[in-house]
Parts: sequence; C-alpha cells; structure tokens
Amino acid sequence: MRMPFKISEFCITYGDVPQDVADKILTHHIVPMLVVRKEMGAPITASQNSGYRSYKYERSKGRSGNSQHTFKGKGAVDWKAKDLDKLEELIIKHTDYTRVTRYKNFIHCDYAPTAGNHRQYFVSGGDSKWKFIKNLD
Repeated sequence: MRMPFKISEFCITYGDVPQDVADKILTHHIVPMLVVRKEMGAPITASQNSGYRSYKYERSKGRSGNSQHTFKGKGAVDWKAKDLDKLEELIIKHTDYTRVTRYKNFIHCDYAPTAGNHRQYFVSGGDSKWKFIKNLD
C-alpha cells in the first residue's frame, strides 16, 4: 500500500523537521487519518502544509509561539478536503483529537487539554476566535 501522505506535506516551512516532531506527525496525525482517508475515498491534505510550525516561525509572524502547531505536545494539523462536512464527520468518528474546530475552508485538529477532559467541537468566527459548540463524548 502506498502511503498517501509525506511528512514534508505537514511542515509550513522548509528545512529540517526535528525527529520527535516527525514521529508525532506520523503517530498522532497521519496514522489516525488513514482510516478517515480510506472511508472518505477522496484526497485529504494538510491545509497549506499547516501542521508543524517551528517556534521561530510562529514568533516571526508576531505570534506567541505557544500554538499547538509547534508540537510541544502531540501537535495540530489543519485538514482540508473537497467535502468538509464529510471530513468533519469522519474525523469526529475515527480519531481521538481532543479539539476539532471548523473553519470556512479547513478543519483544525489538535490534542490540547480541555475542560473536563472532553473531546470538544468549536467553530471559528471571522476574527479567528473559537466558539465552543459541544462536547463530542
């Protein structure tokens, strides 16, 4: 079976990816999404290579550097597909992401700790602030 993803597709900047980050991308993002990809029957991508972003990159963009995308924990990926509704449904059904956030053109997924240790669903407003919708468990 050919792997439908490459580690380089999950890195917003070019250059070396720390080995521990590559392991997290594979273990916590690619492997769980293989089931989603198979059931979906259509391509799924990391939106604009938005998986790993180094601390230095985040700071260069005026951000705090504390984003889940820096992979200090299990990391985050912004997923994209032609049918976002189906992608969202399958991510919720087949993965253990603790936070799933729907944006207009992609779905952000991460493993950040949540209130009550629930899996949670959010939607993003135009100002990129998240609105809590419901617990998923």
